[in-house]
Amino acid sequence: MMRLPRFEVLFPATVEEACTFLDKHGPQARVMGGGTDIIPAAKLGNIQPTCVISLKGIHGLKGVTYQEKEGLTIGALTPLVLLRQDAFIRGHYQALAQAASVVGSPQIQRMGTLGGNLCLDTRCYFYNQSSSWRRHRPVCFKMGGDVCHVVPKGKRCHAAFSADTPSALIALNAKVKLVSSKGTRLISVGDLYTGDGKEPMALRPGEVLTEIQLPPITHQVSVYLKYRIRKAIDFPLVGVAVQIARNGKEDGCDQAKIVLTAVGPGPVEVFEAEALLNQASLSKEVIKKATEMAIHVAHPVPNIGSTPTYRRKMVGILIQKVLSQLVKEMVLGGGKGVG
Repeated sequence: MMRLPRFEVLFPATVEEACTFLDKHGPQARVMGGGTDIIPAAKLGNIQPTCVISLKGIHGLKGVTYQEKEGLTIGALTPLVLLRQDAFIRGHYQALAQAASVVGSPQIQRMGTLGGNLCLDTRCYFYNQSSSWRRHRPVCFKMGGDVCHVVPKGKRCHAAFSADTPSALIALNAKVKLVSSKGTRLISVGDLYTGDGKEPMALRPGEVLTEIQLPPITHQVSVYLKYRIRKAIDFPLVGVAVQIARNGKEDGCDQAKIVLTAVGPGPVEVFEAEALLNQASLSKEVIKKATEMAIHVAHPVPNIGSTPTYRRKMVGILIQKVLSQLVKEMVLGGGKGVG
């Protein structure tokens, strides 16, 4: 039986107090939302915090609001189940609702938060194991060593980014608000990630993610599709988020966003395919070429399940399915995405 290590648990009443605790306790302090990631990691010995700062008691970090000029604002502690069930989000920010609906199990969705899913650590077969299992192998980059067991000649950590909601939020042009004792900054969700499997988050010391902001409703359709071994519980082996802003034509695209997850150490935006789709009619030939571009930028390694070859193939299958069905939605005028 794996037991939690000893650590102090702090319950700040405000974001400012949480930042003060982070400044005081330094890098060994961990911020906790729902606890669905940090608690298992502590049990495995992946992390060894001296204290955990729970945000649950902070008023105002939970809930969804929409204003016509500012857009949609979601508190970082908003549970994933609320995003899945919210009719407004399902109707206008479909990719986010779909991504939230496939995170883990229903129990995880009730406990897990949007902010926590955004800050989810990278995963690897050789990292997400008990300390006794890892003891019999050389220490990997992720644990502070100098070897990657997945890419033996690699010079960096190749742990896979496996969160569902970030790719959907990047496709929807979302931003995050980060607060520390030094001030507040607003950055795009894409800029939240380093692309480094060892240290995947670009958070500065002492920063707390407090809210997610999405732009106002436009004439767009979006979708998130996920490939995993089991329908429930499992992390994605491939995830695809797509948003298409409509230009008035039945199958016309004004602006496209295509973002992959679980095929690298961070979310992967397919810029070449986006440029191809922008201002284009989404014909079968254009969709085929965009699919090939997406496959080209996906570089999964054998670290979280299935084979890299099959996962790259699934990238193409999911992109083809998403774009083809989005075109149908646009022609029918529904604009409600696909599931």
